[in-house]
Amino acid sequence: MIAASTFMVSKELSLRIKHPFFDQSMSLIGFVKKHLTKRIGIVTATIEEQAYRVLQNAVKQELQRTVERSLDFEMLSIILDYCENRLREILSYMLREPVDPLEVSKNFVKVTEMYENLKDKAQNLPKPATLLTEAAPRGYKKLAFDIYKTQDEIINSQLTNLLRKPAETTDKIILAEAIYLFNVYKQMEGKKLAFYITSTDHHFSPVRKKGLESRGITDTIKDLFGIICDWPRQIEEMLKNEIK
Repeated sequence: MIAASTFMVSKELSLRIKHPFFDQSMSLIGFVKKHLTKRIGIVTATIEEQAYRVLQNAVKQELQRTVERSLDFEMLSIILDYCENRLREILSYMLREPVDPLEVSKNFVKVTEMYENLKDKAQNLPKPATLLTEAAPRGYKKLAFDIYKTQDEIINSQLTNLLRKPAETTDKIILAEAIYLFNVYKQMEGKKLAFYITSTDHHFSPVRKKGLESRGITDTIKDLFGIICDWPRQIEEMLKNEIK
C-alpha cells in the first residue's frame, strides 16, 4: 500500500515521484479492486496506522532520490496530502477486520521467539563456500571461492539482514494479527484455505537477486504458521490462479 501510494505527477509543480515498486503494487491493488466481492484484501487497524505513519517517510525518501531542488513546507504538504489521498482510496478497497488483542498477544510471543531463533541461526550459518572451493582446480580456487561466497551471501541474506536490521515490533504485531485472522478464517471456511501476506519488506518476503532466492524467514513463517509471504507481483499471480 505504501508503494502504491507513493506516486505523483504534476506539471504545475514540475514534479514526478514514483516508488520503485509502484507498478507491481498497483497491479495487485487493481486486481483486488476488480474482485471486491471476493473479499480478498484484508487490513487491520494496526496496518492502517502503520501505513499512514510510514507513508510520510517513504514520500520524503523518494523526493530526496528523484527531486534535485529543495521543497518548501507548503509544497511538501501538497505532495503528502496527495499521496495520503491515494492511500485512503486504496484502503477503501480493503476489508478491515477486528482482532482479539489477547489472542494476538499470544501469537506475538511466538513470532518474537521465531525471529530471535532466526537471528541465532544467522549468527551460526555454515560456510559452504570454503568446502566447495576445495574441489576446484588449483589455479581456480580464488575465483571459485569468490563465486561460492557471493552465492552464499545471497542465499543467506534474508537471515543475515536480521543481524543488521531486526524485525520491528510493528512487523511482529502485523504477523501476529495475520496468524489470528488465518485461524479465524479457517474456522469459517475450512482448513483448505490459503492466506497471504504481501510485502516488499524482507522480514516477510524473499530476497531475489542474480537468479537466486533467500527464503530463510519466508519458509519459516510458512512452516510454523501456514502463511505464504511474497512480493505483490508473486501474490497477484497466485491469486489469479485461484480466482478465475
